[in-house]
Amino acid sequence: MNAPGAVGGARGPSTITCVTLAQAVRLVCVALGALLVVAAVTIVVVPLPAPAAGGTCGPGASSETAVQAFFDPVSIGAGPLPSASSGNRPQWHAFVDDCQSATNTRITVAGVILVVALFALIANTWIVRRVVGATPADAQHSPLAWYPDPADPGALRWWDGQRWGPGAGHAGDIGPPVPGASSPAASAAGWGDPRAPS
Repeated sequence: MNAPGAVGGARGPSTITCVTLAQAVRLVCVALGALLVVAAVTIVVVPLPAPAAGGTCGPGASSETAVQAFFDPVSIGAGPLPSASSGNRPQWHAFVDDCQSATNTRITVAGVILVVALFALIANTWIVRRVVGATPADAQHSPLAWYPDPADPGALRWWDGQRWGPGAGHAGDIGPPVPGASSPAASAAGWGDPRAPS
């Protein structure tokens, strides 16, 4: 007799644990991605620090943001290059270098953070499959059946008693497996009992 819950009437006790773990991993990936996006945006919209040479990295009384300085480097407020005879060229170069260095550093750091955030947001399905796709501790005792997919709680995946099958589908697409063969709907979609003859 099969326990209630899975397609065909069977559900292993490990399924609840796997789905919960999958949801937790997804939540952590999404939260981390969102936090990193917020950090990257904050880095590029906070005004640049005042350069060591004095003044501000902007045309006004306050420094501009890294985004403004990156897309309009002339706007940092250094003015035209002083003449060589004025003796102010070294200070002008130091001012421009400080502002441009701060801009480049912030844009680079924000870019790296955005790449990591995108990885966390986009690759979370792969991460879930890696973390949760392994054999659950008590799943060896679960009967062969379709169970909620550990990586996608809205889908079903075939459990062969040792490992999850390669494909997943939705309950309306998959019929209960027939011993030794896969269901017509599952076969048509490429899902089914992996032991079934092709």
